[in-house]
Amino acid sequence: MEGREFMAEKILLDPHGRGLESIFDLADLKKLRSLGEIIWGKDQPMPEAGWSPLRKEISIIITGNWRYGEVSQFPNLRAILEVSGGFPSPNQLDYTDCFTRSIRVMSCAPAFGPVVAEMALGLAIATARQIVWNEAAFRRGEANWSHQNFGGTFTLYDKPAGFIGFGGLARSLKPLLEPFRASIQVYDPWLTDSYLEQQGVVPVDLETLLKTSRFIYVLAVPTRSNRALLNRQKLSLISKDAIFLLMSRSHVVDFEALTELLAAGRFQAGIDVFPQEPLPLDHPIRTLPNVVLSSHRAGAIGEGLLNIGRLVTRDVEALVSGKAPQEMQQVQPEYIRARG
Repeated sequence: MEGREFMAEKILLDPHGRGLESIFDLADLKKLRSLGEIIWGKDQPMPEAGWSPLRKEISIIITGNWRYGEVSQFPNLRAILEVSGGFPSPNQLDYTDCFTRSIRVMSCAPAFGPVVAEMALGLAIATARQIVWNEAAFRRGEANWSHQNFGGTFTLYDKPAGFIGFGGLARSLKPLLEPFRASIQVYDPWLTDSYLEQQGVVPVDLETLLKTSRFIYVLAVPTRSNRALLNRQKLSLISKDAIFLLMSRSHVVDFEALTELLAAGRFQAGIDVFPQEPLPLDHPIRTLPNVVLSSHRAGAIGEGLLNIGRLVTRDVEALVSGKAPQEMQQVQPEYIRARG
C-alpha cells in the first residue's frame, strides 16, 4: 500500500437508479466496503443534507447520475464512477473543472459490451434465418416444411459486416463474428485509419459501408454531430439483401425514415432501441414482417448488471492503492466537446 491506508478514503456510494444487489454480488460489495469508509450505500438517493457536510472529505463518488452541483464543492475528489451506462451530461457536470483537477470521470459502459454484442449476434442470426417469423408461422400451422422454398434466408458466413462506430460494443462484437469469416469494415470519424487497420478492420466512408455491407451494426454513441446521421438519403443506400441492426442509440437514426423504408421492404432489420420507450402500441414498425424487435434489453440481463459492480470494485481498488484504474471507460475531452 506504500503508506496509504484504505480507510483514509471516503467513498460516496449513491447508485440511485441501480439497486445495490442488482449491480454488486456479495463478494464485490464486501470487497468495496473493505476499500474505504462507505458513505450511504443505499438504493435511495442520498439527500443533500447527508452528503453536503462531508463534501470536503469525499474522494470517490459512485453514482447513477451526477446531482451534486459544482465539482468545486469537493476539494479532495479524485474520481467519479457512474453506474448508469453513460457519462453525465455536460449540463450537469463541469468537465473543465474535472480535467483541470485531474478528476477521473468513469463510465460502466464496458460492463455491457459483451452482453450487447451477444444480443447483436442473436438478432443478426434471428433475422437472417427468419427464426422469429418461422416460429410464429409454426404456431399458426403455416410453417414451411418443404425444404425447397427457403424464403430468402441466409447465413452469416462470408458475408461482409459494417460497424458504425468502433467503441466498446464493436470491440466486443468483432471476435464473435470471427468464426463466420466475416470481413468487417468500419466507419468511425473519431478514430484514425491506421488504428482501425491495426485492429484488423477496414476503415471506409459511411456511404461505402451502407452500400456494401450485408450486416450493418449501428454501435455508435450519441454525440451532437451524429444526431440522425443515418437519414433517409443514407438509409436508402442499403441494399435489399442487407440487415440493419440498431443496437446503440436511436439518436443516430432518422427513425421515421427507417420505418418507412422497412415498410416498403427495402431491407430487413433487428432493432433493440427506440426514440420513445416504451414504443407506442400503434407505432407502424410493430406490424412489419421484416423486422425483429427487442425492447431495449440487449444489456438488461443480470449477469451484465453484475459486471458493473465488478468493474467498479476493481477500479476503486486501483484508485485507493495509488494505481491507474483499467476497467471502466474514462471520458475523453474530445467526446465531451462533441457531445456539447
